[in-house]
Amino acid sequence: MPKQIEWTRRAVLRLGWFGIIAASTLSIDPLVKYLTSKEDQLQSPLVVYNKPLDKNSDWQSAATARVWVKRDSRGAMALVASCTHLGCEVTYHPNRKEWLCPCHGSVYDVEGRPLSGPAPKALQRAAVEIKPDGSLMINTAQQVEMDYRA
Repeated sequence: MPKQIEWTRRAVLRLGWFGIIAASTLSIDPLVKYLTSKEDQLQSPLVVYNKPLDKNSDWQSAATARVWVKRDSRGAMALVASCTHLGCEVTYHPNRKEWLCPCHGSVYDVEGRPLSGPAPKALQRAAVEIKPDGSLMINTAQQVEMDYRA
């Protein structure tokens, strides 16, 4: 008959601590990779928008980056769709005329000013330059005021 192991309180606590230490050690590498990921960062601060942009159009996405563009009677403007709370990508809802952050519930108006939620300030506006061929060159590294138009 095999010998039965006697589980003392000390042995159970030792086993528990060993499990906690092992799980913590195995979690460090994936956590560091996640926290240092460059996945959501723009590859270049310059974004080109080649599609036609009509006057008084609604916000349109530049598919390669978190940049949205719009043209009104005063000119073209660009907005970086990263929440000012923790940087989650916000989405524009044209039927509600609002920007919504899926992470923590911040809500911005159509121009990117915060309406509710933890967001402390408006969505960042980026400098826009209209090229001779009609395309837009957007510099996301250059922040501009809300009323700036190209």
